Amino acid sequence: MGRILAWAALTAAAAWSVWLARADAEFRRGTPEGVARAMELLPDNTAYLAFGALQAEYDGQDAWPLLRRIVELSPALSAPRIRLGLAAEQRGDAVEAERWLREAYSVDHQFETRWTLANFYFRQGRAEFWTWMRSALEVSYGDRRPMFDLCWRMSSDADEILRVVPDREDVAADYLVFLMSRPEALAAAAKKVHRQELLLVATDALLEAKRYADSVAVWRQAGRAAPQGVTAPDFEAPQTGHGFDWRWTVVEGVKHHAPARIQLSGTQPEGVELVRQYVGGLRPGARYRLQWTTTAKLRGLEWRINGGPADFRADAEVAVLALWYQRPRGEVRAEAQFDAGSVQLLLDQDKVAR
Repeated sequence: MGRILAWAALTAAAAWSVWLARADAEFRRGTPEGVARAMELLPDNTAYLAFGALQAEYDGQDAWPLLRRIVELSPALSAPRIRLGLAAEQRGDAVEAERWLREAYSVDHQFETRWTLANFYFRQGRAEFWTWMRSALEVSYGDRRPMFDLCWRMSSDADEILRVVPDREDVAADYLVFLMSRPEALAAAAKKVHRQELLLVATDALLEAKRYADSVAVWRQAGRAAPQGVTAPDFEAPQTGHGFDWRWTVVEGVKHHAPARIQLSGTQPEGVELVRQYVGGLRPGARYRLQWTTTAKLRGLEWRINGGPADFRADAEVAVLALWYQRPRGEVRAEAQFDAGSVQLLLDQDKVAR
């Protein structure tokens, strides 16, 4: 009797293996007919059902029965529930769509279900968008720019958007990078960031946008002292090359050697900026003059403020101070090496700018 049972079991297993192989061969054909035949052979195979549903959608057919069958067979799967929800939304049934999408989240709390709900509420123009966007950002990974872009499409209120950015360093840092083209929102977002290199770049963006008060705030958040006239007037180290520090020009024919030695090869442009700094802490309306101490004997060197003379009346609390070389008329371009020396902006009556 035992041999008969064993033989029967082996025979059944062999027959089942053949059945599986037939179904798999049909499925691998990839044609609608092959997939349909595979589903006939194995009607409870969720992979076949999912592919069949996808083919039905591409062909403009109703995939609803197949997706419902997958849900019945696999209660823990979120993907078919998401597809059912999106299909319901496409039909114009927002109530049914919301039910399926929330059910998808109830069985799967990962990023995809949260992000899908955020997009659904965005399309519906509903306030729940913000709840689900924050929820998605809390578990997000990879490129977050589409998420931030969706926030700004939903609202132009920077404070409202910032409230959904979680206090995760990587998320806050990505948001700060995203905002480099929106300087009006940078300073507030920077408060969530601790990476000094990003804070320095944000300071640069704010200076370029002439948002001087914000630039000082972010500069200080990066651990730097508030600017009071020329920073590092003797070109002392360390220098970040950002914000209110010195910035050295990178151009052919010009080399910079620590701490403040500049070398011209003779191949530099006839007119070239050598070094610049955003000078902060100025008094709008006050007059300033430049004091420069250097051993350089080179003709053609001059300091400029905002592109003009270095003796000037401040029109804002920040100005751009730059050292230029301009080839004197009738001379060849200089080939020389010199020290930048020491430079300060002084108020009238020799008061240091504050």
